[in-house]
Amino acid sequence: MTRAHPRRGMAATALLASVLATLVGAGGGCEIGIGGDVPAFECVQGPAVCPGNQVCDPSSHQCVAPCSVTNCSSGLECDTNTNLCVVADAGDDEASTVDSSMPDADAANAPEEAAPPVDTGTANETGPCRGLLCPCSGGAACDSTICADSSVVPTNLWNAAGQVSFCTQPCCTSADCGAGTVCYAAGGSPAAAGNYCINPLWVGRSAALGAQPGGGSCTTGRDCHSGLCVGSSCADPCCTTAGTNEPNECASGTTCRFAKFPGATAADTNFVAWCGQGGSGQNGSTCNNDSSCASELCNGSAGCADACRNTADCSAGESCAYVNPPAPNDSAVVAACFSGAGNAAQGSSCTTDGDCRSQFCDTTITHECSDVCFSNGDCKTGWRCRPATLVVGGGNFSVLACGP
Repeated sequence: MTRAHPRRGMAATALLASVLATLVGAGGGCEIGIGGDVPAFECVQGPAVCPGNQVCDPSSHQCVAPCSVTNCSSGLECDTNTNLCVVADAGDDEASTVDSSMPDADAANAPEEAAPPVDTGTANETGPCRGLLCPCSGGAACDSTICADSSVVPTNLWNAAGQVSFCTQPCCTSADCGAGTVCYAAGGSPAAAGNYCINPLWVGRSAALGAQPGGGSCTTGRDCHSGLCVGSSCADPCCTTAGTNEPNECASGTTCRFAKFPGATAADTNFVAWCGQGGSGQNGSTCNNDSSCASELCNGSAGCADACRNTADCSAGESCAYVNPPAPNDSAVVAACFSGAGNAAQGSSCTTDGDCRSQFCDTTITHECSDVCFSNGDCKTGWRCRPATLVVGGGNFSVLACGP
């Protein structure tokens, strides 16, 4: 593995805010605009599910053209709130939605299961949209204080999201994300690493989510918390092979190990830590190849290197570092236990990486020891887990790190 370059020039999200993309449109609503060329899928209510010139019909789970006063069939009327043709029930204030573009026979066979609504964080119909997936123009617009754009997440994911900045939060697994969202692992491709909560439709996963964790049994993506079933097992990111912070990330019989993620789209096939079958070698044990290790990552003479969510997950004398794995995955950036560490704890004053137990000194902003993170709980009191720019293997990458 290539050791991360001394971490010079780490820049917190606040410094990146000036380059975040501005909000598309002036409506101020909670829908994220996306492009007009959208592949066929079952839409569900929530942001970023249909092109700007269409609406999602909950009866057919399809994107349809909005209705008008003149294009509804006899006996139907255009609901100005939903932009769908509805039939009013005399004596009842409620109306049933009808897809005017879909024959009755097809409507009868429409899928019965829909995804749970996305947690938009909207307090009421007129309040601001600040939760997961809400459009944003900066961290101050999000409850999580993280507004993702192409400087935070990989370009191919940014394109799938409609090139609109969206509120997100760090995650270890999909269980860390709100209803209707899943955990996505960037893996340093391209120029971004870290795990973030996203819309499953952006990466071709099921919009209807189940309860099975990574490595759990499944027959369809709807069985999995991640929305992705590969063979008969759920595929979900994770962040620690043998750490104490979150020992139940993966289903029984599986472990958190490094491999190419089996996503349905190119944006979701990065080399990252996810639940599956690993070898038997524990952290630091002698190895000849990746398959010898439980983590599936052999660091040459240093032995097996576990996946980690912060330095507390690693053995004495090790730090949790962002590193480049051996070829052919050397373009990836992953968090793994690495030999060599100082003594200073997170938050202690430092001048170089070697001062810190984490081998991670923020030399430009706080001049204090930082650390890898996957949630705010990985950081000291008063600090949070947020994107920062870091030099790894000679290149600049957006990664998740603890800071104010």
